[in-house]
Amino acid sequence: MKIIERTIRTSTLVSLPAILFLTFSPSEATARDYRASRGDFSSCASSLVADGVAGEAAAVACADALEPQQLSACVSDIQSNTEIAVEDALAGCYRVRRPEELSSCVIDISGNLEDAKPTAALDNCRRSLLPTRYADCTLGLQSNIPDLSVTEAMETCISAEYFPSEFYPQVE
Repeated sequence: MKIIERTIRTSTLVSLPAILFLTFSPSEATARDYRASRGDFSSCASSLVADGVAGEAAAVACADALEPQQLSACVSDIQSNTEIAVEDALAGCYRVRRPEELSSCVIDISGNLEDAKPTAALDNCRRSLLPTRYADCTLGLQSNIPDLSVTEAMETCISAEYFPSEFYPQVE
């Protein structure tokens, strides 16, 4: 019996560090997901400068970005498809988790609703956690409710709760 107990203790002491190492060490795939390459930063910087962003601002934005190419694509798309100033586009794209969704949201709202103010669309799309859903909500409400202005549609969609309290009462 003592031999079995000693064997279990020894195997636990030997295997515990290995289990902890394998459990808490980052996998190669995870590490690779968060590594942008030199080319990503280079293309981000060159794209932002080509769009009219000052070199210093482009350097800071690209260096801070988790996905530099998505940041520069967002700025470029907004700048080329709307009347939003490049500095405002950079500020919006820099402050979101989903830059590609932001650009598509701003472009969809600005392009489909003639009374939409592009800067208001940029601000509301940036504030939304789900920019694509926000754009769908705004376009859907505005196109089907004739008396609803674009501004009212944007405000209604940005203030909507995911679980409306009328349907899901708060439990105390």
